[in-house]
Amino acid sequence: MSRFFLAALLILSAAGVRAQNFQMRIGGGVATHYNDATPVGSFKAGLGVEFELSQSLTFAPSLVFYAKGWKNHNQRVYFREDDGSQAVDKDGNPIMGIRNRTTTANYLELPLVFNYYFRLSAGHYIVASAGPYVAYGLGGKQTTRGDVEQIGSRKLYYDTQTFKEHGTHRFDGGLTIGLGYQLPSHLTLGIETDLGLTKFNAAGDRNVTALVTLTYQF
Repeated sequence: MSRFFLAALLILSAAGVRAQNFQMRIGGGVATHYNDATPVGSFKAGLGVEFELSQSLTFAPSLVFYAKGWKNHNQRVYFREDDGSQAVDKDGNPIMGIRNRTTTANYLELPLVFNYYFRLSAGHYIVASAGPYVAYGLGGKQTTRGDVEQIGSRKLYYDTQTFKEHGTHRFDGGLTIGLGYQLPSHLTLGIETDLGLTKFNAAGDRNVTALVTLTYQF
């Protein structure tokens, strides 16, 4: 964690030496996984810098806190007795139950984004953005209800820490893609998505988000 944070600060500091603009970025929307998971609320907030590569092209790294997550609803699981044995009905068929799980995953994220500005009129631009991101999982919580594979009270409800679950990976990486409209007031209103390319867990799940964003340039 400390190495990731230090590397992120060094990149931002090096970029800041030549930066034409500093930026404050916030956003809110939804996050999920590529599989059959359902979305949950998501948000991000952070600071960035921007410097010109040409009249229309800029490079804009930033460092943001990014709250992601997902829900896994109506998962069919086997019912187990408190001694761990498989429960069966009177005909010998396995008894099934329904498990629901909600997960939050909070990241420190470093997007390395390139912006291309399409001029509409004085002070008005369409901004197309794309670039890679890397992220480190800070923490999160998995809340599980109805997990009848467990024993005792855990059949009803239990919490676990997201990144301490077996097979999960703290590091995330992928692509950030966005489209925005910049106003003369130094505000840019946009839409943005993170498309995860690295696996969150052994099952191969990957993060994906969709946000409405607001960037203030100063």
